[in-house]
Amino acid sequence: MKSLKLAVAGIFVALAALVAALVSPAFAQEPTPRWEASLMGGVQGLMENDSALPDDFVNIPIAASLGYRLSALFALEGELAWLIPVENSVTVEPGVSQDLKSPDVLTYQANVRAQLPVGEPALSPYVTAGLGAMTFLSATESDNFPRLDSSETVFAINFGHGTNVPLTESLSLRADFREFVAFPQDDAVGLSDGTEADPIWMPRGIFGLTYRF
Repeated sequence: MKSLKLAVAGIFVALAALVAALVSPAFAQEPTPRWEASLMGGVQGLMENDSALPDDFVNIPIAASLGYRLSALFALEGELAWLIPVENSVTVEPGVSQDLKSPDVLTYQANVRAQLPVGEPALSPYVTAGLGAMTFLSATESDNFPRLDSSETVFAINFGHGTNVPLTESLSLRADFREFVAFPQDDAVGLSDGTEADPIWMPRGIFGLTYRF
């Protein structure tokens, strides 16, 4: 766990260094418009770990975000997402598989985004990182795994990259690829083994539209 936290800290430091290296007067002009809203969907995994998940799950995320462009280079963004469970064939023990689905998951994250506008209208590749929380909703049906008698909210981070491809002055296609990491408490029922909880890694790829206003 300690080495993972150091790795995460290193990612944030590297991102900050990258942002600092890219800052120049050429990117100091104010963007117009400043606000942007995105609606996206795609696929997201919950990766196997030793304390909660015996196998990988693949689910469907729907994400809505609202961003504020501080400059042509920087933006702040808040995101709310719902991870919709899909039934998966899960290996629960060697040689034994069952059709199971994970709990619904709500995510709320606040991010800093560093983008590099290219061309006119500007194609905008970006890198992003942030933190927030995830709520694993109660799941008590026979095909839920893990089964949760009550909802569990845990600290989570995310980091990744993406791009906006302009269609008009105000509308663009957006592709976003991130890694989410949730950190359950060591005694979280269903998300730990009772004494220890491994981080839950969740790679995500989503596509959709962004509207600037």
